[in-house]
Amino acid sequence: MELPSAYGIELSSFVDLVRLITSSSPDRPSTIFKWNVKGEKYFYSSFAIFPGYFDYRALPVLFFITTESELEEEGQSLVRYDLQKSVNQITFLQFLKEQDLENTHTGLIRFIPIINLKSPPTIFTNLA
Repeated sequence: MELPSAYGIELSSFVDLVRLITSSSPDRPSTIFKWNVKGEKYFYSSFAIFPGYFDYRALPVLFFITTESELEEEGQSLVRYDLQKSVNQITFLQFLKEQDLENTHTGLIRFIPIINLKSPPTIFTNLA
């Protein structure tokens, strides 16, 4: 049985992707998936699977952006999103330090891991 491809929604920026992730799941940890296509472009994405997909009543939705180069430096696979700032809300980290955890109890600072995929899942291949 072959499942249909995901429905893709391309966003304008990485900030928009992070905002979407943090607003749609404020109480749950979220993840950004990243993969490279033929060394030409990078996909940064997050997806939602709506109930009923495996019963053919819904499709997964992939929210994504594409870039020509990586956004983060080598080894910095953690996004720090600070809702208290009006500029520079996003920083990339290699790991968490104690001072990074200050004010996280307020919910105004979120951390999102970036997971590097060797290749995209087959349900996303039509987007490449």
